[in-house]
Amino acid sequence: MLKDESWEAHYGKEKSELIYPDENLVRLLKKNLAGLGDTPKITAVDLGCGSGRHLKLLGDLGISNAIGLDPSAKALAMSRRHYPGTLLQGNNKQIPIRDQAADIVIAWGSLHYNSKDDLKEMVDEIHRILKPDGFLFATLRSSRDTYLKKGKHIGNDTWITDLSDIQGSMVSFYEEHEMRTAFSIFTEFSYGLMERTLIGELSSLISHWIIEARP
Repeated sequence: MLKDESWEAHYGKEKSELIYPDENLVRLLKKNLAGLGDTPKITAVDLGCGSGRHLKLLGDLGISNAIGLDPSAKALAMSRRHYPGTLLQGNNKQIPIRDQAADIVIAWGSLHYNSKDDLKEMVDEIHRILKPDGFLFATLRSSRDTYLKKGKHIGNDTWITDLSDIQGSMVSFYEEHEMRTAFSIFTEFSYGLMERTLIGELSSLISHWIIEARP
């Protein structure tokens, strides 16, 4: 199954419709919104918007100009149920948004579903569309993660996962030094580690780098 087809299949399933925002992103947005001026005038872009849960969050925070981007038509249709604004079909390597247009870019759970060779191109695109005083809030799968490392390892800690809901998708896992290098284009950059296990499955670790950056 091709990667794009796997995401269409994923968003055809009811369990893919996430409703509640990630609490870590809520904290980051609330901490930094005041520094961006008049909230209704803020432009925010959600890369890999999926079911639209973070587009709804942006609206709830008073941001009226939010844009969702996703390669999956089914994901965008799902987002439309939660969010009435602009939705675009596309990928993170060629973002259809003009230079320095965004005050906020969110890439929550989308950047690691690519090869490591693609990451620089995606980060460069994010840097291109951010205003000089803008913010990036992102996650990247950590090399400590064991939950998604199921399926076929194709080298360089990149896997073709055989998890049933995203079977056939490519996932890359990053050491701390790889993550730091990838985001070194940003003048301000800080990060943390978010980890959890599944109830009843303590041997599987879900691990993400959480990233806050400014151009």
